[in-house]
Amino acid sequence: MSPPVSTPARPRIWAIGISRLARAFADLIPAYASRAEFRIVGKGYEAAASAVAREAREGRLDVVVAGGSNGAYLRQHVDVPVVLVKVTGFDVMSALATARRISSKVALVTHASTYAEVDEFVRAFSLSIPAYTYLTEDDAVARVKALKQEGVQVVVGPGLVTDLADRFGLTGVFLYSGNSVRMALEDAIEAARLRRIEAVRRDYVNTILAHLNEGVAAVDAEGRIQSFNPAMERFLGTTAAAAVGRKLQTLAPNLALEGVMQSGNKELEAIHKLGDKMVVVNRIPITSEAGTTGAVLTIQDASAIQRVDRNLRSRSRTRPAGVRYSLDDLAGTSAAMTELRELARRYAAVDSTVLVGGESGTGKEVLAQGMHDASPRRAFPFVAVNCAAFPEALLESELFGYEEGAFTGARRGGKAGLFESAHNGTLFLDEVGDMPPALQTRLLRVLQEKQVLPIGGLEAVPVNVRVIAATHRDLPALVRVGTFRQDLYYRLNILRIEMPPLRERAEDLPELADLLYRRAQERLAIERPQRLPAAARAQLARYDWPGNIRELENVTERIAVLVAGRRMEADEMLRELQAAAPELFGGGSSLPQDVVIASTPAGKGARQRGAGRLLAGVAQASEVEHIRRVLEECGGDRMAACHVLGISPTTLWRRLKAA
Repeated sequence: MSPPVSTPARPRIWAIGISRLARAFADLIPAYASRAEFRIVGKGYEAAASAVAREAREGRLDVVVAGGSNGAYLRQHVDVPVVLVKVTGFDVMSALATARRISSKVALVTHASTYAEVDEFVRAFSLSIPAYTYLTEDDAVARVKALKQEGVQVVVGPGLVTDLADRFGLTGVFLYSGNSVRMALEDAIEAARLRRIEAVRRDYVNTILAHLNEGVAAVDAEGRIQSFNPAMERFLGTTAAAAVGRKLQTLAPNLALEGVMQSGNKELEAIHKLGDKMVVVNRIPITSEAGTTGAVLTIQDASAIQRVDRNLRSRSRTRPAGVRYSLDDLAGTSAAMTELRELARRYAAVDSTVLVGGESGTGKEVLAQGMHDASPRRAFPFVAVNCAAFPEALLESELFGYEEGAFTGARRGGKAGLFESAHNGTLFLDEVGDMPPALQTRLLRVLQEKQVLPIGGLEAVPVNVRVIAATHRDLPALVRVGTFRQDLYYRLNILRIEMPPLRERAEDLPELADLLYRRAQERLAIERPQRLPAAARAQLARYDWPGNIRELENVTERIAVLVAGRRMEADEMLRELQAAAPELFGGGSSLPQDVVIASTPAGKGARQRGAGRLLAGVAQASEVEHIRRVLEECGGDRMAACHVLGISPTTLWRRLKAA
């Protein structure tokens, strides 16, 4: 069974009139008893206004109906709608006809204005009927007294005038007809109905606004506040009662709406500071066919927007762009890898900067992505940049961004840097040891101040970024020779983690080789994937892998292409494998023989000899000469020289070009 529908109470209307108008109300109101709750009030002017104001404050009054100067006074002094009993030209002529039947000495006294129809009537019938107007009760008293002295016997007018005429011994003829009073009562009922509809709508909107966390204020065309919700009270530190009716500009000059009302254009997502809070401000003009009628101001707490954004991202089950790996993708069951994954998980739980060391190809970026994926920042961006892959000017603009017009060729509107792009997430700085000294200074400042100043900008942008840096270089050696800032090294080296080379976890090689071989076959779309041939597996186990996992991945892909579903005997497999990957058999290595790193004591000595040639240990003035000597020893092989020098190909190119 449906719940009963409550019937709204009848509109409450006061009919205010003295003497004859009150009697006219009394005669007609009973016919409207079913449509409205009427009360006849025999008061006027100030007394009536006080009574109306009291009832309106208590919410017990919807509309007032009154006539003449009394109605005009109430319209100026009360906040509820006042419906006037309107006099028509027919009413006036009918009353004058009645007066002429009583006496030829007739005068017409009306409130505020005369009637054109009466002038036409008087001229048409050559009648002598003087017409007068009054504004206040005192005016009416003075006019009726003067008419008596002039010999007028009958006065036509509203209730106040006819009562005065009777008091001074004259005859008063009531101006209002029953039809005029009836129309006024009908208008009052309709006004009350519309007012209640509007009140319901206003309460509905105010209820919505009251539950918004967003501050909302609406102003009229003069900039005076008409609506002010509780959230706006909290933002501006004042109550709605104190704010409504005031100009917003006097309450909060920085939030004034005059500009949008003059231009007619919206101003969205402006950033302001209110006290110690950063807020997002929207200014929206309200327009109609008549022009701009007001404006709306909304304020949102910037931190609340960030929380909503964080919640939305955290509900997404997909990883953010840039993240393909988790810590579980660091394959291997060796003690070294087990300890590394456990240490990485502990580091992932905090926001401290991490410095990842290790040889090229050991999986430093996989580790960085895995730590991001295991961290509380997993719902936010992971952004990676290779500091050795860009010229200095380009790297600066990539990291820190730039404003429009900052330099020739700058994108219109400017560009956010990678620090801003990684806001609330993780920024991975690969090959940080190859960062130019000038950018090291800027990086240090960002890490200390947690804000970025774009190129050409005047205002720093706050950023909340966790930094993971990686290098295969010996940073303490670079600090000693002055090519890497000591203070930046200490800022980066808060948490330290080393990627073990593949040769130091040989027990992981079979698992890694099978995994990478399977992935290679998937990339090659081989219909019937096979296990890594035993002969190839045995040969891989004899190699020292100076290129680590990256080199292993390349070799397993070569084997996948070589086999490609064929069945080969072990001898045939080894012959073809030797042709395709001669380095596995001790020939054609990409590194000079004296720096190929082996697990034997001789290999250890070779590693030490190669380490002695690192560029980090060479004075800056002798760098180019040292690079050229190593290049000559490597037969012009730049990749081999980079391995010996401990630098990236980009750094090698940059140093030679600078020479």
